[in-house]
Amino acid sequence: MSVEAIGLVGSVLGIWQFAESLLPTHTVDASAYSIRAGVDGTDDHNGGSLNNAGGGIDLIKTYNNNGELIGSGGRGYIESGGRGTFSTEQTNSQQSIMTEFYATDDALCVAYITATMEDGTQWGWTGDWGYTCGLNWFPSGTHLQNSAGDDDITPRCTWIDGDHSNGIKAAVIGISWPSFYGKPEGDGKDKCGSSMRAWDEPGGTQILSASGIATRQLGPRQSQRSDDRLVVSHIPSHSAIEVCESETSWGPDFVSMAEGLYCNMETHEVLPLCSNSLTKGCFEVNGTTGSARVAVNGLKELMKPRKVVEWM
Repeated sequence: MSVEAIGLVGSVLGIWQFAESLLPTHTVDASAYSIRAGVDGTDDHNGGSLNNAGGGIDLIKTYNNNGELIGSGGRGYIESGGRGTFSTEQTNSQQSIMTEFYATDDALCVAYITATMEDGTQWGWTGDWGYTCGLNWFPSGTHLQNSAGDDDITPRCTWIDGDHSNGIKAAVIGISWPSFYGKPEGDGKDKCGSSMRAWDEPGGTQILSASGIATRQLGPRQSQRSDDRLVVSHIPSHSAIEVCESETSWGPDFVSMAEGLYCNMETHEVLPLCSNSLTKGCFEVNGTTGSARVAVNGLKELMKPRKVVEWM
């Protein structure tokens, strides 16, 4: 058994496939949700995890097709590198159609959510929709298969944060599940503000629309670096240029080995990786030993990331 969900596969809309092992177990009188913390993501493909990047879910609410609340619950923390399973208790057998996820003040980057509803229906959603709709995002390092069977591409993750630390926009996201199943059409932006919604705070302003949300304030562009770690990705679909040039990306400094490029998330500068033939104006990373250097004018300035994490 598997579940399909529409997401941004590569650079176009496509179908992600969720294996049965990624779906929560059916629970009587409750809808169950499995949430993957993307930035921390470790699985059989990954060689390390990003510590201290997990986050919390403060509340989950689920609604029927008429927009009536039929279940709530689900407070808990998702450990670094893992998945969290949550449930919303229901006292009737009405079908859950839309679910809202409320973040705690500990930011969480959601790579995917799978759901097994009280009536046994199952759904999936990926964090690509934060990228598509203008929310804060980052590469996830979490591998899923697409409908063609490829597993060398990964979904992005969407940041949610109750206290908007570092300018993260969304405190709450809402997902209308049936809209993310079936044959994808267009660029998906028509789902923003309708099937995919977000709020700046509980009971606050809905911030998404089909035309997107304001992504840049007047004045100098601020740092999008979340901390002093470094992600080194060998995943072919990951792009340091995309991460660095995006107005809404947020996370650690990032290296794409496939591109041979480094993104400084603080300065938004992209540098090539050093080689035998390139020793100036480049970035040198030494595996996962925790050392990295920026070469300028032939001199190499030592950097010391707290942790270097490789995604394979």
